[in-house]
Amino acid sequence: MRSGSVLAAVAAALAVAVVLVAVGVFVDASFFGIAAVVIAVAFGAAMLGLMAVLVKLVGTVGELTRTVQRITDETVPVLSGVNETVAGVNTELARVDTIVGNVQSISGTAENIAEVVHAAVANPIIKTVAFLTGTRVALRTARRAT
Repeated sequence: MRSGSVLAAVAAALAVAVVLVAVGVFVDASFFGIAAVVIAVAFGAAMLGLMAVLVKLVGTVGELTRTVQRITDETVPVLSGVNETVAGVNTELARVDTIVGNVQSISGTAENIAEVVHAAVANPIIKTVAFLTGTRVALRTARRAT
């Protein structure tokens, strides 16, 4: 029931009480006695209306509880799957981290080898080129002199 229904029930109870007074059911009653009966009937009608609202509210809360339980039942397995996935990803990240460490080690070793090869080969090549250049210049000079 809606709150408008509660107001309608109170108005109907008051109307019934007024009709009873007008018909003369309460002939020997005082004004305060009649007012007390009217108020009691109105209060009773209001309580019936409020009970109807509370029954509807209890039904709504029950439905909400069932909905939350269904959502929980569906969410828990999904979260369990997410936990498994995250654990798998963490394992793979640890492997990738190991691979990256190995690649860095290999890269450092290759850099050291390149420096050694450069030191071992570059100096003799530079000296050989310088020697050949000097020899060529000397031969050219010797040919011009003769």
